[in-house]
Amino acid sequence: MTNSASSFVTLSVGGMGCGACVAKIEKIAKTVDGVSTVSVDLPNKQASIGFSAPADAATIAKAIDAAGYETQILG
Repeated sequence: MTNSASSFVTLSVGGMGCGACVAKIEKIAKTVDGVSTVSVDLPNKQASIGFSAPADAATIAKAIDAAGYETQILG
């Protein structure tokens, strides 16, 4: 994990319903090389993620999808 983010992405995260889901999504996103910050908003079912190379929005979304959630890149 790097110390600073050069890019940010907001993902909608379907299938997230509790605090355990929030913790799982944070853990998964942080396993992607280059992710530096993760903030998950349970009521709005969104995750805001800061990252730099080699990470990219699609790679982060795929990692979360692989855990059984449904993501969509919002911006």
